[in-house]
Amino acid sequence: MALKFEYVTTMDQHYYDNVGRYMLNSFLKYSPSNCRINLYAENVNSKFTETDKLKVYDWNHVVYPQWKQFKSSVQKEIKFAKKGLTFIHALENIDTDYLIWSDADIMYRKEFETKLITELCPKKYCVALFSHDYLGEKYSAESGFVIVNKNHKHFFHFLETYKKAYVNKPEEITKWYDGQVCMFAASKLKYKDLSELSIDKNTHTPLNKCFLSEYMLHEKGPTKKRLPPAYFESFK
Repeated sequence: MALKFEYVTTMDQHYYDNVGRYMLNSFLKYSPSNCRINLYAENVNSKFTETDKLKVYDWNHVVYPQWKQFKSSVQKEIKFAKKGLTFIHALENIDTDYLIWSDADIMYRKEFETKLITELCPKKYCVALFSHDYLGEKYSAESGFVIVNKNHKHFFHFLETYKKAYVNKPEEITKWYDGQVCMFAASKLKYKDLSELSIDKNTHTPLNKCFLSEYMLHEKGPTKKRLPPAYFESFK
C-alpha cells in the first residue's frame, strides 16, 4: 500500500492575503499528486481552489476552544500557541503515514517527489526537524518545517510530550514558543536533526542554507517584510 503524505498549515485572512495564498499556490503547483495540504483557516472568507490536494478546516471550530482555554491561563507568549495547538489537532486527527508541518510563509519553488520526505525522515526516526543546537540553544528549533512519522513506535510518546508541554511549561524551556516546545518533545526520543544539512552555522533559518532551498524557502520575520509584493506574485 502506498504511503500517505499530509501537509498542515494555518493562517488568518490577513496572512492569507499577504503571504498565505502564494504559499498555497506554490504547494499545489510543485507538490506530488499524492500529497495534500490541510489548511486550518482562521476567519478566511476567500474562495479556495477546488482540488483534492487541499482540505480546509474551520480553525474557529476545531482549534479555538483549546486556544481560548490556553489563553485564559497564560497572559503572555500566546502568539505561537495557535500554531502549536493546530499541530496537535492535526497529529491527533489526520490519518496519514507522514504528517508535515509547513509554515504559511514557506514558498515552494520546484517539483519534488515524496521520496524527499522519506529520505529526510527515515523509518527509524519519529521526527525530523531543524534544531538550533549548533547555536548553543538546547531546546530551540526552526519549527516552520517539521516531519512526523506517525507509524513510528514512539509517535504517541512524542504527541503526549508535546501536548503536556502546552498545558504545563517544562522547566527546561524558557518560553512557550512552538520552536521550543517542539524541540523539547523531539529531544525525548530519537529524532533526525536536519540542521546537519546546513552550510551556515550562524543562521536561525537553516532550511534556507541547505539543499532544500532548491525546493522551498522560508521567508520569515524581517526578511519577509523587506520583500516586494512582486516577489510573492511570482509564486502564482
